Amino acid sequence: MELMRVDSDIGRIARPLTSRVPVRAVGLVAAVAIAYHYSLETLLRGLSLQTPLAYLGLVPLVALLLGAVNFRLHPELRPIHDRQVDWIVGLMLIASAGCISVLLPSAYSSDFWLHRLDMIGLPFFTAGMIALLYGVRRLWALRWAVAFLLLAWPDPYVTVLASAIGTSTDLALSAVALSLQLIPIAQPLGNGTFLVSHAGGDFSLSVGSACSGINSLVGFVIVGAAFNTIFRGGFLRRILWLAAGLVLVGALNVIRIDLIFLSGWAFGESFAIDVLHPVAGIIVFGIGALGMLAIAPLFGLRIPEAPRPRPAAVPSPDAPVVRHHSAKRHYGGVTALAVGLGLAVLLAVPDASFARYDSLVNAFGSPTLGTIDPAAVQLTGWQAGQPSTNDQATSYFGDNATWERIDFASGDGAPGLQTIYLDVIRTDDAGTLNAFGVEACYNFHGYSQVAFQTVDVGAGVDAKVASYRAPGGGTDWSLMWWEWPFNAGGQTRFERLVLLAPLGSPDGAPVATTDAQFQNAQSSLASIARAIVAQSMSQTAPAADLGA
Repeated sequence: MELMRVDSDIGRIARPLTSRVPVRAVGLVAAVAIAYHYSLETLLRGLSLQTPLAYLGLVPLVALLLGAVNFRLHPELRPIHDRQVDWIVGLMLIASAGCISVLLPSAYSSDFWLHRLDMIGLPFFTAGMIALLYGVRRLWALRWAVAFLLLAWPDPYVTVLASAIGTSTDLALSAVALSLQLIPIAQPLGNGTFLVSHAGGDFSLSVGSACSGINSLVGFVIVGAAFNTIFRGGFLRRILWLAAGLVLVGALNVIRIDLIFLSGWAFGESFAIDVLHPVAGIIVFGIGALGMLAIAPLFGLRIPEAPRPRPAAVPSPDAPVVRHHSAKRHYGGVTALAVGLGLAVLLAVPDASFARYDSLVNAFGSPTLGTIDPAAVQLTGWQAGQPSTNDQATSYFGDNATWERIDFASGDGAPGLQTIYLDVIRTDDAGTLNAFGVEACYNFHGYSQVAFQTVDVGAGVDAKVASYRAPGGGTDWSLMWWEWPFNAGGQTRFERLVLLAPLGSPDGAPVATTDAQFQNAQSSLASIARAIVAQSMSQTAPAADLGA
């Protein structure tokens, strides 16, 4: 009996701090935060914006809560004794996340951030860390929490909202106009604009797409999907509950708009826009989510209770003392945590580099630039000619495509270059730009490529530069081109810019172009491209959705 008491005292004193602090959980959260610090920061930054995807920043936080709930509902899972399986699965998943962050940006250039492919790697890395720290059994138990992280990927929302946002806005505006017949505090002027009177004066408020409630609907889909992973009840009941929640949130948003009009009518424009408008959406969204959670039992749904802890068995005084070999398991956990944090630091480097795309595409995959007007491009040392159009644009790049060209004559411009051309091709379908590439055109006409490289021209854009020798002693060319998205009134379109420099003798005599001349031309085109990109950064698309 005395021996057991002494052994218990020694165990209590020697028990490490890690047995009382959830070190693995803290390490898991820290590793994810380090590896994807910039990606997560961009999402959280959007919570304060009036955008249809503002609530995507809640996804990582909700996923963390889902994981905590899962641990409470399933506190005891029998581990796999062979830790090699955990290591193999964990490292493979983390390697997949690394490939996405390291390899895809160079392949997709600006399109990488346009489609926010970095967010695809987030669930892979999280799953790998869970497998390393807790094992594959716990990973399987947390599968819905990990899969939930995919809801932070903006690209699918952009595809769906492109067709749904107009309908949602029209329905909201119709409901608001109908409600104003009962409480005439504002007068519809059309196009989502309403006239509000206050203290003898009038001011107008416009209801944009985000303000019409689409952001609250997206937010409820996120929260509703989280609850549906916890609820116990039939699949159809969950779908009906989610549909009812969308209707409720939409109705509450109409009330929110009416309250903004009412506050403007009573207290003025400043109070309505600067005081009530920023917080009204969050309040309404919270009321709707809590209200739907409260009425979930009416749909036959319930949240399961956590299992009660089993009472500890009282050992017999005559039972032998059993010493668990926890030191080895503890050492293995420390090793996994150290390896996971080390890999997180490595992945943090490419994640931080994604900041270079910020001037081109925002955090939700929407272009921030307007289109390039060739006639407005100014190049030091070059004189612009008259722009022209190519009627073949629609044949190659779609019905709405355009193709403009402008020439620049050298004043005190680049040595060896007398003329350059700038082509600007715009299209709705980025696939046509891939189908009709610049290199394919020169190869088709029998040109021989003598040089090719990729050059960073700013804003995260990797431009391609190449030189071609003409067949039969014709004109040789050096050219540089890049493609990027631009915002055309809320619609994402795509633009290819091509700089072309003919090389040869000024008097037209057939002279073979030297390698040095090709290199000088490529260097000059790179400098011109950087100047065009720098100018385009100031031509941002106009902000949308201003007003209520």
